[in-house]
Amino acid sequence: MVGRGGQSVIDRIMKTLKIELAIAGAALFALGAFMATRPQEAEAVQTSGLTQFTQADYAAFNRNFEMDGATCKVGLERDRICFGGSPVEGILMPGMTLPADVPMVGAEFRVILFTELKSESLRTVRFGRSLALVEPQSRYVQDVLDLSAPTFEKARKTAVN
Repeated sequence: MVGRGGQSVIDRIMKTLKIELAIAGAALFALGAFMATRPQEAEAVQTSGLTQFTQADYAAFNRNFEMDGATCKVGLERDRICFGGSPVEGILMPGMTLPADVPMVGAEFRVILFTELKSESLRTVRFGRSLALVEPQSRYVQDVLDLSAPTFEKARKTAVN
């Protein structure tokens, strides 16, 4: 079958296929270059999954910013999210098992998006101005981060605080 300009349909398909293969090859080359040059610690974070909150988790949130004429103690300023308090925060400690009457609603997607990658076996839950890493089946609290604390060191709740 001959198309316009005396070029067969098969020749045009082969030319298009060669261009598509060249684009796919370039994309694979770029992906390989990225994988070869990325820092080793990035891979360690992705493969192991963290079981505690990090300095980066704490730093991802804004503190004492103005929103709608009031000061927001902690939240995500760019997304216009201000966190209020929760009565659960007063009892929340690593090593505890959440009581059955405390709902375990996962943190908002935007909150999870800003925190570092955590172990798949844990759920990030927000209680007011605190984040908790909780094992969903047992309701065991692995770690707690008080987002309203003045520093990361003071934000980490431990059993001896």
